Amino acid sequence: MPFAVTDEQRELVSTARKLLADAARADPLPPAWDTRDAGINRKLWRSLAELGLLGLGVAEERGGSGAGVRELCLLAEQVGAAVPRVPFTGTAAVLAILGQGAGGQDVSAIVDGSVVAVPAWETFPFIPGHRKDALRVTGSAVHGSLRAVPFGLDADLLLAFTGDTPMVVDLAQSGVARSPVSSFDVTEPAAAIDLSAAGATIGEPGEFSPRPLTVLAAELIGTGQRALDGAVEYAKQRYQFGRPIGSFQAIKHMLADRFVQLDAARLLVEWAGMAIDDGRPAARAAARTALAAASAAAEAAAADALQAHGGIGFTWEHPSHVFLKRARARRSLLGSPAQQLDTLAGHIFEALSSQVLH
Repeated sequence: MPFAVTDEQRELVSTARKLLADAARADPLPPAWDTRDAGINRKLWRSLAELGLLGLGVAEERGGSGAGVRELCLLAEQVGAAVPRVPFTGTAAVLAILGQGAGGQDVSAIVDGSVVAVPAWETFPFIPGHRKDALRVTGSAVHGSLRAVPFGLDADLLLAFTGDTPMVVDLAQSGVARSPVSSFDVTEPAAAIDLSAAGATIGEPGEFSPRPLTVLAAELIGTGQRALDGAVEYAKQRYQFGRPIGSFQAIKHMLADRFVQLDAARLLVEWAGMAIDDGRPAARAAARTALAAASAAAEAAAADALQAHGGIGFTWEHPSHVFLKRARARRSLLGSPAQQLDTLAGHIFEALSSQVLH
């Protein structure tokens, strides 16, 4: 059964849902064809900051609201359902890592929305197949090229890794060249970034944080649930042979299977959030398990939802393709569920070996 939800958490979800719904009326999904490369929705980003939602998982002494990972995941699920043009999960990942003291960076400007900070996911050490040699550091200068940074044209700061060492780069300085690149995800435009002796604040190598993976998993749950909800509603309204198509066994069983799969993945995300908040040793394994389950569930839900809509689901004007593209873009970024489970198995074997040796 689901974990207990407090009144404060319900209020958080209600507030986020209303804010995102209001934003969607002015910036509908999917975007118009001629605005598909538009950048960040600045109005929504400011609203998230003004409500304190950007700093939800940041300690109060650093300018945040001091909420836990479970609250952050509840918010991420709502953002995932709305699929707005904002780098919410990316910024949450940046804040999670900088919150550990990486680079000694002051995060208050990120929390209040005046500075947009995004991650160079392709360099992150916990991403399967990451480009560990994409960037080189000489003193405090960084050289190298990044292929695709989400919201890279809109960002002020970039968090990247060389090996296990984090660094923060000011993107407004000389030595930084940015150019747009094609993005499969139509609500997350990307940019290639070339760094040539760009100054950077170099941090110290730290332990892998399971928080970004858990937040990404929660976002995927939201996207999968939005796709499934739309398919269920359509299956009730679309008639064929004098009956709603949702009454046909092939449709209703398919959608029921996706509901069960999403609900199971959501429980794993909730468990991972609780494990992180409680500082449990199983937090890292729980986060990777939740992400593998959420990736598979979201992609399956989005694909079957598009199929349930029939031909209309394949048109640009219908949002079904947006949800499927988001799920598959995340799969490309994070690796397939099989790759994620392989990484999880490696972590478990490493932990077991350490126990045996000691």
